[in-house]
Amino acid sequence: MRFAIWANEQRDPGFLVRDELISILRSRGAEFSLQTKDFPSCDLLISLGGDGTFLTTAHLSEARDLPCIGINLGSVGFLTEIDRNKMAEAVDQIMDGNVQEDSRMMLEIEASDEQGSLLCRTEALNDLVISREGSSRIITVDLYINDLFVERIPGDGLIIATPTGSTAYSLAAGGPIVYPDMDLMLITPICPHSLHNRSYLAPADSEIKVCLPDPEASAVANADGKHSVMMSLGSVRVRKAKRRFRLLRLGEEQFYVTLAKKIQQRGMIQ
Repeated sequence: MRFAIWANEQRDPGFLVRDELISILRSRGAEFSLQTKDFPSCDLLISLGGDGTFLTTAHLSEARDLPCIGINLGSVGFLTEIDRNKMAEAVDQIMDGNVQEDSRMMLEIEASDEQGSLLCRTEALNDLVISREGSSRIITVDLYINDLFVERIPGDGLIIATPTGSTAYSLAAGGPIVYPDMDLMLITPICPHSLHNRSYLAPADSEIKVCLPDPEASAVANADGKHSVMMSLGSVRVRKAKRRFRLLRLGEEQFYVTLAKKIQQRGMIQ
């Protein structure tokens, strides 16, 4: 078995944990690669860091087809499965084939200018966040689902999330918790300047469009905190991506139990 390793030096100073993992792999006779150019020849990818590092792996073109699992070196770790002190046991489970694979929905995102010319196309495992850009002014966004106008929303912006991303920024903005294996899109306003604040759930085969009706306004559209584009009079369209993210787990799924523990743990972090 050949492991691709992606480590975040900010979370792993001096790559000490990475080197410990390499020693464990060598002791088991496993091969590994640290070079992204070699990732396509690997069987799976191990991410060392927090959830942000794990999301980075979802955007690595060289690892698009690899199942991924994370070693948690962050504060809580909703996406990272392996405890830093249990790496040896985790490697043994993986090499014995004692793992489960989740197939997670992703978003395909296209941003266009006011003439309809494509500015960028990217994907997101967690969410697309449309937010005001360096200003204290509220922004107003027009929301369309399947080209039907839904609502004009003044506030700090809008989050379009996958079920995986429902426990991230969307949750903090008041959105519902969605079981990660479901296929749907979750639309949550950010601090709306209105008398109601409700999320929308759209079927996975929907197309969501967001526009800025004010010609003087500007906003930033950011996918997974990794790829951003400036918005003005153009639009952003979001649909279900053809690609699905392959997330590996150790043991049985206990989503609601794990979620409650991690949210409580986050509240206790100093």
